[in-house]
Amino acid sequence: MIDDSLTVRNVRLSARQRWMIFVASTGGALEVFDFAVYGFFAQSIGREFFPARMGVPPETLSFAVLAVGYTSRLVGGTFLGRLGDKYGRRVVFTSSAMIAAVSTLLIGILPSYESLGIAAPALLVLLRLTQGLCLGGELPGAVIYAVETAHAKPGVLCGVVFLAVNIALILATSINLGVQVFFTPEHVRAFGWRIGFLVGGLLGLLSFAVRRTLVETDEYATTIGIRHQEPLTILFRNHVAAVLTGIAAASLVGASSGLFVAHMPVYLQTLHYDPQKIAHAQTVYVATISACILTTAYLGDLLSRRFVFMLGTVLSVLFAPFFYVAVTRHQANLPLLFLMAGVVASFANGTYACAIAEMFPVDVRFSGLATAMNIGLAVPMAMAPLAASILASRTHWTFAPALVMVLCATFAFVASFQMKRRRREAVDFKMGNESLLQERK
Repeated sequence: MIDDSLTVRNVRLSARQRWMIFVASTGGALEVFDFAVYGFFAQSIGREFFPARMGVPPETLSFAVLAVGYTSRLVGGTFLGRLGDKYGRRVVFTSSAMIAAVSTLLIGILPSYESLGIAAPALLVLLRLTQGLCLGGELPGAVIYAVETAHAKPGVLCGVVFLAVNIALILATSINLGVQVFFTPEHVRAFGWRIGFLVGGLLGLLSFAVRRTLVETDEYATTIGIRHQEPLTILFRNHVAAVLTGIAAASLVGASSGLFVAHMPVYLQTLHYDPQKIAHAQTVYVATISACILTTAYLGDLLSRRFVFMLGTVLSVLFAPFFYVAVTRHQANLPLLFLMAGVVASFANGTYACAIAEMFPVDVRFSGLATAMNIGLAVPMAMAPLAASILASRTHWTFAPALVMVLCATFAFVASFQMKRRRREAVDFKMGNESLLQERK
């Protein structure tokens, strides 16, 4: 491994490469859109599929389904990553989009508990499991395409992927805002929540159609000679430390998304904030991350990715308690608080994925990145809303959710000391260092 401050510069992207980055960016966008829409309408989904007589609050059961779906990402990401390393990035990246899109669309038209009885929540869980299995390879696959398509400023290319992700999040928050403005609370619970899933499913099918034009990444095609027959065996035999580092680094991004996107609407409504104001503030949050993410990604290429990421972990530890105390006491402007939260989150969001990808050689990169990202993102994204809800209700500290953020940021800070990037294989070929590749077989 070498320090991540070394980069290859002054290499321009061809038109084909730019198209590949654009198409690949739709993968992570679909994943985040689905997560955000479910979080925004978790209360309505809970009331539609889980009757109050079950003895457990419907929103708690709804978040449990969210957790189940993201748990299946752990299996799906590792399995799809293995296939991507063994048979190619394109075939995995294309097929997963179609299945995930159909599952999202079906959730949008799924009858309620009143119509189907117990079959309704059972089908909801099944569809969320299917989504998770397929979406586990979406964002890692998009990052792989960005990192392996060209070697000039890979951090910026990953930043483009996450810009697309945040544009999808803006679309999700805009749909949430529109639904809250144009429909009554009764109409939102009855049918308004379905709009986001229908839009997401249709966009996913469009993404599948466009992805059929993709070709294999440059680096994967170039290094065909170092592919392993069983990449997971090599990954867990030789790269466990890198996987653990990646999991800890991704946990900060997962926790911030779980708290500020999925859990926040329910949490702030318990503090008597207006739903429309909450939706507006969350739109500000996502727009701020989108505006800052290319800057932090560029700083990662220009300076050092792990140092920029490390700064983000420190800022997160300091800012989370301030944020929750402020909203609890109604002492600050809500959009301003979310703007500040977006700036803080952009440091980790703009650097973590590329930093993780660069820790793995090309022959196990998809498997390594998918495993690290899915565990690091899925567990906090699924469990942070549930943990925050339990902490707030059991301790009666309304600012208790900050503890979840502080814990994940501390893990990520420790992990940042181990972030070192490998020399790029395709670059090694260009430099004539083919012997280096033979050593990695």
